[in-house]
Amino acid sequence: MTRLLFALMLFVSSGADAHQPEMDMAPRWGGGYGFQTRVEHFDDVTTTWVEGVYTWDKSVRATFKLPYRDGELGDLILGLPLKKYVNDGPKTANWSITPSVQLPTGDRGEWDTGVSFSYSSETPSFYQLYDLYTWGDRTGLDINAGFAFPGKGSGTFALWDVSLLTSDQGDRVQTGPVFVYFKKNMMFRAEYKHLVYERDSDWEGGFFNIGIGFVY
Repeated sequence: MTRLLFALMLFVSSGADAHQPEMDMAPRWGGGYGFQTRVEHFDDVTTTWVEGVYTWDKSVRATFKLPYRDGELGDLILGLPLKKYVNDGPKTANWSITPSVQLPTGDRGEWDTGVSFSYSSETPSFYQLYDLYTWGDRTGLDINAGFAFPGKGSGTFALWDVSLLTSDQGDRVQTGPVFVYFKKNMMFRAEYKHLVYERDSDWEGGFFNIGIGFVY
């Protein structure tokens, strides 16, 4: 299993600013942990992310994100998501604040900090996530909403994503479909976002992201 996880992490993971492992959805129990890897492509740049999470309690967890691009490892990002869960019959929801720090571990590394405020809820048929974040000179809002299709020990989500970002490099709005599938301890996510608006930048093309993860 260790070799399989290592191979998957080298092979295959929306940006470092929003979203947290595992796929924003797991684990939801104390003493849980997981790893995921993602490959994303935007503006002619491909980045592979290796990411992980550990929960002391379902409301207190630690995460890491490590990028790899152009043959080099980038700066390690550490996060501390703090969650407040609310259960109401078949509906579960949580509010979250996530302070993060970037360590200068890359060849041209630098320190940076950020914070994210998010809300997500899920019923047997509908899922939604709203994530407002700031990181360095960037401020963004990411929205995922759509339908859930539960199965026996598995589930499928058909979502729509809207991402808004403003920064010193320009502003952009991207939107597109997201597909999430889980079965037991495995999770898979694929998404495509089209660039529908940009200002004061030379960004172009669509955003692709595909990832796989395991949670225990």
